[in-house]
Amino acid sequence: MTANLKAIYEQGVLRLSESLPLQDGAHVDVTVISQEADNDDRSPGMGDPSWEALSQLLGECSIDTGVPDLANQHDHYLYGIPKRLNDADSTR
Repeated sequence: MTANLKAIYEQGVLRLSESLPLQDGAHVDVTVISQEADNDDRSPGMGDPSWEALSQLLGECSIDTGVPDLANQHDHYLYGIPKRLNDADSTR
């Protein structure tokens, strides 16, 4: 089960805003993303080290397929469905 829930941190305990369909004593993994601004009131952006790492990884993993409309017509190439007519095609 995966769920995204809101919670409040009080006195060392996360208090969920809604209940979960889990039995008492169930083990779960928790990821915490604070909604409060950092001390410098700057949101993470292009200069963030994690963004740089992601950009580098995407560059290393990218593959040139030679198919210019792969993103727009992926169903055609994956499943053999006829190509969709999109705005770019209708002007030709």
